[in-house]
This record gives sequence, structure tokens and C-alpha cells, in this order.
Amino acid sequence: MSSPMVPPSLEDPQTGVSSKDIVISNNSNPPLSARIFLPKSHQNNHKLPILLYFHAGAFCVESPFSFFCHRYLNLLASEANIIAVSIDFRLLPEHPLPAAYEDGWTALQWVASHSSNDTTTNNNIETESWLLDYGDFNRVYIGGDVNGANITHNLAIRAGTEALPNNLKILGALLCTPFFWGSKPIGSEPVEEHENSLAMKVWKFVYPNAEGGIDNPMVNPCAPGAPSLATLGCSKILVIITDKDEFKDRDILYYESVKKSGWKGEIELFDAGDEAHGFQIFKPETDRAKQLIKRLASFLV
Repeated sequence: MSSPMVPPSLEDPQTGVSSKDIVISNNSNPPLSARIFLPKSHQNNHKLPILLYFHAGAFCVESPFSFFCHRYLNLLASEANIIAVSIDFRLLPEHPLPAAYEDGWTALQWVASHSSNDTTTNNNIETESWLLDYGDFNRVYIGGDVNGANITHNLAIRAGTEALPNNLKILGALLCTPFFWGSKPIGSEPVEEHENSLAMKVWKFVYPNAEGGIDNPMVNPCAPGAPSLATLGCSKILVIITDKDEFKDRDILYYESVKKSGWKGEIELFDAGDEAHGFQIFKPETDRAKQLIKRLASFLV
């Protein structure tokens, strides 16, 4: 079940962040929309980093308009002084993967199209004034939590081989407890129950036609035959792990594999402690969540 829908706010009472809902593209059904967040610091006339954000929810639940995601983006936009664009990508059961990946690429192209200062984008949707007036297109980030971090990785891989509008370059990718899996258990993953694990069941449900099954590179970026991680199309990466997260071993393997790949960027691994994934979204008032949000903000500069 998703958390309740909440409206955008001209000024969030806790953070002072403004938000509004926008349409990115009418070329899909339903149209691709987003909620954009603007911190109070935009009044200082400094250009702000831009974060294209993809929410958690196993590709099945939640949205930019739901309570948990809205509250979290208000806090992150305020702490990091960024413009955040939270994407309403298509969900299961109506839209199995790769629909969410396609929506992510469309959204990234849309953000990039603003860097030319044109008045309209290629798909005839009006440009977003908050991006044009306050966004720094030399500091564009992509990021997300769990399945949203999986989308982020796959966008970075695609951006490494396909040019974005105006040749925009992604500065960084933020992967909070990314949802990766594979056919063979690793680390502390249970051997006998691996085939019947919740992660395996979710992946088979959300991506039923994945070529190569669970070792499709979009599911398992460390699988044999996956695109080289050296081609990741960004300059820096931050991977967040938590001690109670069932994907922790996968995420450490991902971090180590990127380091060994010959990729020219900088990758960091941060252990947020004895928590389950998404804890900073559900319990942002805790000290550990506040510490993590500050760590994310220090990356998004």
C-alpha cells in the first residue's frame, strides 16, 4: 500500500521548500509527470544543483505525490540546497519493466533539454521555469532509493553510451541501497531459500520478460556479459548501504566492481548503520536519518 497522496505546497511549513506538479511528456499513457521542489535558498540568486530523483516502492507502490516521498524530498532539497525533480514513473501491475526505465530516460532527456535555454522542449511541452531560472546544468545529479537506485544505475549506464540533449553531462549518481539481485547467492544471502526469496519473486513479477532472466544486466549489473561498469556516464557515485538491508552484499559487490572496472570517476561507499533500507524516508526525525540526509547533502554539491 502507498502512503496517502498529499498536495504540493507553495511553502512547506517545516522546511520552507516550495513544490509544484508538472507534466514532462504527453508521449506515454498516462502522461509522464513529476513533482519539483525548490528550496528557499533560491532567493540568494545562486544557481542550484539539480537532482532527478526516483522513489522507492519496488516498482509497484508510492509516487512523488505520496506523503513519504513528498516529506523526504522537502527535507533533502532543504538540507542540500538543490532543486529536486521527483519522477512519477509508471508502475506495476499495469506497466511492467522496462516502462520505468524508459520513463527515467525521457525525464533525463527533458532535464537536459533545458540547458540550451530554449523556450520549448522537443516534445512540445513547455520548459520548467524553476530549472531555467535557478538550475545549474553543470551540476546535474540522478538518484534514488532501492528500485529508484536501480533506475539510477541503468540511466548512468545508458548515458555513458548515448548523448543527452545539448551534450549534457551527469555530474553524479546517488544510489541509496540499490535493488540488485542475481541467480546465484552471494555473501550472507541464504543459499537454500535464494530461489524463493522475496527479492527473486519481486524481480520475476516486475520484469517478467527480462532477457536473461534474473541475470539481466539491469537486474544484476555484475553478471557475466553485463555492460562494462567503466562506461558509467557520470563523474562520481555515492552508494549507501545499511546493515539490515537484504541487498547489502549486492551493493558492496557493485561498489567493488565499479572500482575494479577502470571507470575514471570517484565512487564512495557509506554505511548508514543498523537500519533497514529506506529508514531515512520513513523515520526522518531520528538522529541516524538526519546524519544520512546530511551525508547525502554533502555529496550533492
